[in-house]
Amino acid sequence: MSRDSIEILHRLSRAISQTAGIAEIYEIILEEIAHAWQVERASIMRFDPESKHLKIVAARGIEREIWESVAIAVGEGVSGQVFSEGKPLLIQGKKGNTRYKTHSFMVAPVTCFPMQVGQTPIGIINLTDKKSGEPFTEDDLKLLTTLADQAASYLHLCDLMERLKVAEKVKLQLEVARTIQQKLLPKNILSIKGVDVAGALIPAERVGADYYDLVTHDDTLSFSIADVSGHDVGGALLAFASRSCLRSNLEQEKKTNRVVEGVNQTLFNDLFQSEQFISLFLGQYHPKKKTLFYTNAGHPPPILWRAKEKRGEWLLTDDSLLGIEPGLIYHQKKVKLEKEDVILLYTDGLTEAQNPNGERFGGNRLLETLSQNANENAQTLLAKILDHWRHFIGNQPVQDDVTVLVIKVG
Repeated sequence: MSRDSIEILHRLSRAISQTAGIAEIYEIILEEIAHAWQVERASIMRFDPESKHLKIVAARGIEREIWESVAIAVGEGVSGQVFSEGKPLLIQGKKGNTRYKTHSFMVAPVTCFPMQVGQTPIGIINLTDKKSGEPFTEDDLKLLTTLADQAASYLHLCDLMERLKVAEKVKLQLEVARTIQQKLLPKNILSIKGVDVAGALIPAERVGADYYDLVTHDDTLSFSIADVSGHDVGGALLAFASRSCLRSNLEQEKKTNRVVEGVNQTLFNDLFQSEQFISLFLGQYHPKKKTLFYTNAGHPPPILWRAKEKRGEWLLTDDSLLGIEPGLIYHQKKVKLEKEDVILLYTDGLTEAQNPNGERFGGNRLLETLSQNANENAQTLLAKILDHWRHFIGNQPVQDDVTVLVIKVG
């Protein structure tokens, strides 16, 4: 994915916190997409559950009185078909068709399914008539699909934000932030040969800005854990933006340090202006070579448990938090892993939690718990760590989000 497309995703994420309503979000999304392809005509259609039809909610190059009267049934025409099937479509039109100057247009479904936000389609995006006169390509369609998926997630979150106007504002803000946070987490732990994975997030007071993520590509498992300073809707939105940015950078960069550098550069202005920071650990494990590459941007160091030697190592690269300074250079390290080795990632909510006597759970106690249960599978090991942690803190309230990710080499 190009740097321009990453910037588009970033600008869309910023739009959520800078606009008053969902109608303005439609316009911003369409403006960004129309500008990216330099097209004369574009539209966003959204499914109206009352009329059971697709209706245009934003358009470029179409007179308003025309698009306000458009209503397409599900399955009807190209737009209805794409919405019904949930698959993008690129059409090189027949030369006799005078509706489109270039005889080329593309339609992408606006659905949250790829990100597991919800499985019900929201609508579609139509693009036609590049100003250059050139036809659309398969690469154009792939990028439009990516942006449409992101737009769906933003619109879903905006719907939640709209509810703030008709409910108790503070309470619903917490609920929205928690919803955002939960949507960041993988719904299904990815399956990759030679790796056993388990993860959990326990939010503090129903809201937070922790997350972990898993992505597979080319027989490689990329995994990350992050903690955004702040425990409100703003922190949750920044977590959402950082996750989207991280995933986008993973598509164009191979080295973990270069990925993190790109995320820091893209998000720096927002983090600086909001006086917030992000701690992030990014790892890439290659099962065939049993090699781990990683970059640690100011995050509590994960523990690498060496099964054969029965000892732990702390995974550090001495790099700064995201948002400290633009253009920072980050570093990548690599380590060889062996069967039964365990990588334990966590946020500081776990180690800094206190018992009734004011003692912290701490890294040493975490390492001890890991050493005593390292022979278990990932899910059982995760459960025993959290059980030990809960027993330690007793009835003390959770003051900070607790996120734990266990990766065991098979």
